[in-house]
Amino acid sequence: MKKIAVLTSAALASQVGFASNLLDEYFNTPENGGTITYFESQSFGKSSKGSDFDMCDSYMNKRISGDKITSITAYSGDERIKGHKIQYLYADDELVGKTDGSGTEKLLGGTEYIQGWRMYKKNADNISRIRLYVEDMHDGSTRELYFGSNNGWDKWQSYDLAIDTRSVVGFAGTTSDSKIWSIYPCIGDRLDLEEVGVEIHWDRITDYSGTKTYFGERLLQNSSSLIQGDTAEVWYVDGKSQSDTWTETLGVSATAGVSLTEGYKVGVPGTVEQSGSITFSFSETFSASTTVGESTTTNEQTTEKEAMPANVPAYGLMLARMEVQNSEVDIPYTTTVLNPHNNEEFEFEGVISGSDYSNAIKRWDEIGKTYPDRYEIYESYQWVLDQYALENVTIIDDPVIEE
Repeated sequence: MKKIAVLTSAALASQVGFASNLLDEYFNTPENGGTITYFESQSFGKSSKGSDFDMCDSYMNKRISGDKITSITAYSGDERIKGHKIQYLYADDELVGKTDGSGTEKLLGGTEYIQGWRMYKKNADNISRIRLYVEDMHDGSTRELYFGSNNGWDKWQSYDLAIDTRSVVGFAGTTSDSKIWSIYPCIGDRLDLEEVGVEIHWDRITDYSGTKTYFGERLLQNSSSLIQGDTAEVWYVDGKSQSDTWTETLGVSATAGVSLTEGYKVGVPGTVEQSGSITFSFSETFSASTTVGESTTTNEQTTEKEAMPANVPAYGLMLARMEVQNSEVDIPYTTTVLNPHNNEEFEFEGVISGSDYSNAIKRWDEIGKTYPDRYEIYESYQWVLDQYALENVTIIDDPVIEE
């Protein structure tokens, strides 16, 4: 039996996650089964003024692993933060307040996340300055992003996140047309998905090898006393089809962009053997599916139409058939992915399938007799009455073949 080594990493010591919907867990609020929290207890400013704004819903609605804040722009002046803009790696931009004119934009690196903040306000209680504390999760370095540094302030409030697997994913609060009155962050668990191993379940392969039969579009009938030539068309399948389909995606759709590495499925395609017998040979043109929820298919199968001529004996009734060698195989596998931010693992299941039709063999069967007013069908061929419409039929004994 052919086997493939399962790739591992130190992180495999963690438990495998059993979320029924992975994206719900990371992109919903707790009341909807998720972990994103509106940190309203840390609201700072005058929340009774202005109207509510929410700069977190774009991130939650996009629902793509690896999404993060890539830049923040603040528009300030006259002792106030007038407007705010957040850009994400995947989610749509979020804007609030007065965002025309030039603002101060600060970029975040690919592994930098907001882990703390200090908000400043004037005595009028509007937000006048914002300071964000950013940490690079790759090397642990930190820096500050400062907005409205020329504005005055009277009071401030700061906070550092205690759980290092969670980061700021957006902000909410209250605003008027040209003034941010109050602000607080939305906090969520960071999500990236890295493939750490694939197990091909060779012991659960299902396979089939045999012959598939296709019959003529009609029976050949000769109700005369002379031999007559006739032709029937037979349609049959020829060629190979191979597919890779995810059967368990934990709620992840193809649009969520969870892209894995085809190289992990290195053992398939190839030659599948069961007990020393070749079950199926995948073609080199076949590619495994690298996006969770998206199936890939390499279909080289064609439907062939072939005319099968025959000399039909007197009062003969003949059936045309095409016998095609058919082999099929289903190979289940489990792909394990790791969220490196919290070492949580998830298992996605799939199946690689192959279907091959080849070496067509023509065959004619004499199945009975035909007369101008009736048919006689040999007993062993009476099943053809389910396939072809014949009237005034009598079932007769099979002919005796003399040795």
